Amino acid sequence: MIQDVKDVTRELEWAADLYLSGDLLSAEDRLRAILVLDAHQPQANHYLGTLLLESFRTLDSLPYFNAALESDPQQAAYWLSYITALIEAAHYENAKLVLSYGRDAGLGGESVEQLEQLLVKRQTERSATESAGTPDAHKQEKLIQLFLNKRYQVVEIALDQLLAQYPNWLDGWKIMSDTLLVQKKDATLAASRALALNMNDAKEHCYYGLVLKGKGDLSNAADAFKYAIKLQPDYAAAYNNLGIVTKDMGDVASAVGYYRKALEINPGYASCYSNLLFCLSHADVLSAEDLFAEHRKFGYHYEAIYQSVWPKHSHESDSKKCLNVGFVSADFREHSLVNFFEPVLDHLSQATDVSLYAYSTGAIEDDVTQRLKPKFKHWFKVDELTDVILAEKIKKDQIDILVDLDGHTSGNRLVTFAMKPAPIQISWLGYLATTGLTAMDYYLADDYLLPPSQLDGQFTEKVVQLPANAPFTPYDLSPDVNALPALGNGFITFGCFNRVEKITPAVIGLWSKLLNEIPHSKLLLGSMPQDGSYDAIINTFAEHSVSIDRLIIYNRNSMADYLKLHHQVDICLDTFPSNGVTTTCHAAWMGVPTLCVEGKSLMSRGAMAIMLHLNLSDFVVQSHDGFVSQGIYWSQHMQQLSKVRSSLRKQFYTSALNQAGIISYHLVLAFRQMWERWCENQPAIPFKTQRN
Repeated sequence: MIQDVKDVTRELEWAADLYLSGDLLSAEDRLRAILVLDAHQPQANHYLGTLLLESFRTLDSLPYFNAALESDPQQAAYWLSYITALIEAAHYENAKLVLSYGRDAGLGGESVEQLEQLLVKRQTERSATESAGTPDAHKQEKLIQLFLNKRYQVVEIALDQLLAQYPNWLDGWKIMSDTLLVQKKDATLAASRALALNMNDAKEHCYYGLVLKGKGDLSNAADAFKYAIKLQPDYAAAYNNLGIVTKDMGDVASAVGYYRKALEINPGYASCYSNLLFCLSHADVLSAEDLFAEHRKFGYHYEAIYQSVWPKHSHESDSKKCLNVGFVSADFREHSLVNFFEPVLDHLSQATDVSLYAYSTGAIEDDVTQRLKPKFKHWFKVDELTDVILAEKIKKDQIDILVDLDGHTSGNRLVTFAMKPAPIQISWLGYLATTGLTAMDYYLADDYLLPPSQLDGQFTEKVVQLPANAPFTPYDLSPDVNALPALGNGFITFGCFNRVEKITPAVIGLWSKLLNEIPHSKLLLGSMPQDGSYDAIINTFAEHSVSIDRLIIYNRNSMADYLKLHHQVDICLDTFPSNGVTTTCHAAWMGVPTLCVEGKSLMSRGAMAIMLHLNLSDFVVQSHDGFVSQGIYWSQHMQQLSKVRSSLRKQFYTSALNQAGIISYHLVLAFRQMWERWCENQPAIPFKTQRN
């Protein structure tokens, strides 16, 4: 409750802070609360008028500016704001009158002269845009500037006013859609209005598809991209986007075709090439050798123009120096990567012999981003920098060791790495395969993921083994582990929480064999997109005599709800050739082991490595026949499975997966050994870290 002058001052300061932070609605509420108690409070009136004017509620602002001026006519700012608002409202005669009164009261200076010039300009100009059904050019420019300044809530409120007045303003609907998207709000209506005004434009259909994709409506998004291609057959971006949603619906083979078509149209489309490689790594159509060859093609293509001009790094060859270590990622936000990276970062940030640099290449920043920032000595948001300019910045920052955390996942900057901006470059965590770049010196893993020498031929990088590839941070509010569901149900429930594109026809075929061998068993699929976007999966199960009544389907949901679904699952089934890693860790934390096949590539060894770290080798098999027989075994040994469930969280606690300090220590050892070799002009070699 506002009771005295101190309360008013505090509320005004609070409102000002909210306004500056972009939270207009909360600021407006506080100002109006002040004015309920004192309608003549000049600062509150002036602040509220300013807020309303900025959000294009010009007419609404006038009474508040007038009240502020009448309460305190000695404040020049109140005169200037009121006159400005009158001009913006096209109340030109009133603006002249108030300007005249102001001059009589002693108002003068450059600001007054500028207002006089603005008044003349606005009176004399004839706005072509007004007659065309769009706002004045100066209003549009102001709106765009507000957007560029990230005043998104202001823009949204302003557009509500303008679009009510100009419902056929195409650019307005486009800006509204962008504004809603960046605030993570539903932009479907705005995007559909823009599309209705521009139906013959391929880019408009593509944009609408992206909005639908963000909402999870993959089937209709695919239709939008297909229509864009119909309008513009050489539209590479539409083919790329169609590949993304097709992959997300589980049709990996078709997605590969769309990516290849996009690259045929635009061979230099690096992000699409990464999408292709990511998709191929989830398919079962290529051998490990052929998959490596596809990655090398990426390296040949994007390194060719840079390799001859790689910089001759002039870093100080001091093996004991404090190392500048840079981390590059688009996923310094709420993302599965952070579960593995942050616990290491917590320890690295305390190390005295490394200085940490972050190069955040993603546009999105959230609460997780703000949590990560203080753990780096230097933080740079570089999403708007080109690959070339980013490489130049990294060189200028004198980064000794540059770590890529993305691989060929969305938002990666591997083209920057192809320019070799740092003497030592490492790939880690984000992508379970080679980058294909010879500019990348090392790949970090562990003995279970990449046993020494066994899979070296699948990497351009030299493999370095840590005690574990990375620690894993469970969700703080994880539910308790419950009793084995099968003991109460009388039947076993298998589960999978992996992304839908990993559930290939071959995977469904193997799972169906297992389900058909255990007639009353069920399968819970816990990460499905919207209804209609996974029909192909249901149909493929039906082709293998697994009816839909044996499938328990859940859409993607919140972390808490997702983890609680494990209370219904007895054993998780892994996918191949691309395993689940984050999902396998979450499941283990919830007491659910994952049955998996030991693969012949890193992409197909992630779940196995976790099971072996947890001493659960009985859930790792060598063949598809072994997968079925071991699944049958566990369905017949419920009490043994129940003991595994009850002890699994404790096993997780004591495993290497929970030893962030040890892994961080060995990571610094690896950095130091790499640097010592560089100082001695020695090439990169595979090695395993050893405690000094």
